Amino acid sequence: MFKREFIYDFGLAQDDAKSELSALSLKENDRVLCIASAGEIPLELLVNSHESVMIDAVDIAASQIYLSRLKLKVALHFERIQAAQFLGYMPAKETDRALWFHQIAPELTETELKFWMNHLSILKYGPVNLGKYETYIRRFSPLGRLLLGGRKKLNGLFEARSIEEQKSYFDEILRAGLLKNLFNVMFHPKLYKQRGISEQGLIHWKDQHLGHKLYNQFRDFCTNTPVRENWMLQFVLFNRVLFEESLPDYLQPKGISRLHEESERLRFRKESVTESMNRRDAGYYNKFALSNVSDWLSAEDFTELLQIIAQKSGPDAKGLIRYIHSARVTDLKLPEILGFDEKGGEKLLAEDRFPFYKLIPFSFRNHDKI
Repeated sequence: MFKREFIYDFGLAQDDAKSELSALSLKENDRVLCIASAGEIPLELLVNSHESVMIDAVDIAASQIYLSRLKLKVALHFERIQAAQFLGYMPAKETDRALWFHQIAPELTETELKFWMNHLSILKYGPVNLGKYETYIRRFSPLGRLLLGGRKKLNGLFEARSIEEQKSYFDEILRAGLLKNLFNVMFHPKLYKQRGISEQGLIHWKDQHLGHKLYNQFRDFCTNTPVRENWMLQFVLFNRVLFEESLPDYLQPKGISRLHEESERLRFRKESVTESMNRRDAGYYNKFALSNVSDWLSAEDFTELLQIIAQKSGPDAKGLIRYIHSARVTDLKLPEILGFDEKGGEKLLAEDRFPFYKLIPFSFRNHDKI
């Protein structure tokens, strides 16, 4: 059942860039440090920020950096729908992807080209479909659609004209209660830890009822924001983005234009956030999109990272932390120093299109308390 090849942990970033943009309030001359992951967040920050903002996107996994760079290069080379089809947001024939790969190959570095030549399954499925997480979830998608009432009933959700209509349709038409057992199977520790995500991402997983927790958040996923604008929801339900106007901003006409004009503002590097902070002078970065790095680090290592941010960040620093399992720190003064705003995170989460994380915005102006 799970023999399909996967190349990296994540083919798609599961963070809603709108929350990062709201929390960071990017201004002229800001310098952003963010997690590269699958590339969407740094690309979205780029096309939605002032032309003077510099963005460094880092990841300890070389494969995630290759994927992120590929998304940028494909968006620069092809027209937007063709780019979405090559990458796998939307369906395409394997022969077409092979032709497009031949066209983009000269723009790849030797290392990148070797990597992708070793993983030509991207031509059949599209790169975004070959993350470990996406490969795992996709195996359950047909059963999930069936339990909800089938494709026809799901399509009806996208005909709703308001949030209230979405909520009524979800509660009265879709058979969402039947999903509870499926979620419990999908996120059972013995299965999910082996097949769905790297073990490092579950080091804080002490609550063995993750399936129940995510099931309860699934209604918010389907009803909190306009479904026709939620590309991730469409992708999860149908294995594709249904409406081209809902594609990520970097694949929208304005985003493509800004990529062509300003892509040099974005740099991808294989290194950790801590390494990036340590090799830069104090004051260099002042905005931080940390994704759910705390889920992947020990509390001690996460504390060290936040201490470095507190000590070395530039003026008017802001950031956003996401987490599923833990954002615990061992230095109890840090939340006060960094200005953790959990209530503000709850407000952000209410409008987050992918509401499976808890959010903690932080903001601080000086280092007097350090």
